Amino acid sequence: MPEFFRTVYTIADGRGMGTFSPGHFLWLALTVFLIITLGRSYGKSDQERRKRMRLILGIMIILDEIAKDVMTVSTGQWAYNFLPLHLCSISVFVSFFHSLTDNRTAAEYLYAVTLPTASMALVFPDWTGRLPFLSFMCIHSFSIHMLLVVYSALQLFAGFVPSWKYLRRLIVPIVIYWCAMYGVNRVLGTNFAFMNGGASGSPLSFLEGYIGGWYRLAFPVIALICWLPMYLIPRKIRNKKI
Repeated sequence: MPEFFRTVYTIADGRGMGTFSPGHFLWLALTVFLIITLGRSYGKSDQERRKRMRLILGIMIILDEIAKDVMTVSTGQWAYNFLPLHLCSISVFVSFFHSLTDNRTAAEYLYAVTLPTASMALVFPDWTGRLPFLSFMCIHSFSIHMLLVVYSALQLFAGFVPSWKYLRRLIVPIVIYWCAMYGVNRVLGTNFAFMNGGASGSPLSFLEGYIGGWYRLAFPVIALICWLPMYLIPRKIRNKKI
């Protein structure tokens, strides 16, 4: 099988492009560029054009995910690890649902969950230590997270204001998800939601090296660190305008 189609589980050691390498920074720069250019266009557009932009991006995201499944299945590399149970994988379906419905709760999920988690995945990717820059799964992993970040950020250019009320609706399902993934991981030998180990090179991995399994207690702390400025700053800006 050509190396281009190998996954992190089947590729030979020593082929990774590396984190914070030129290729990594190129993807980060592309993400920022798309956020700014598409965001400005989205903010200036009327409702009909915004709907078309959301739909196009939503379809691109779902097709990106399907392409990964088609490739891994057709090459005999599919494994339980490719089930769509990571938070970012769930975000693929939430973003597609939002592109069709413009649902308010889905919009809150994209802002509160997808935007920070997909952004952290781009900054601290767990695939760059194994995959070369020009490989299908490396391109997919960067592109799917980039599209999720771009899609989630678009609504900020259209005056989206986050709401504590809608965030509260998400907390219980998120806690249930984390607990469920712990059980799923024990049964399938997977690591969804990074409940069985922090992603390589991430702050979670750093914490795990010092405190072991107690690193899981950092999840609500990280969420709080993200959500406080994400919700307090927009509220303060809105109050000033009033």
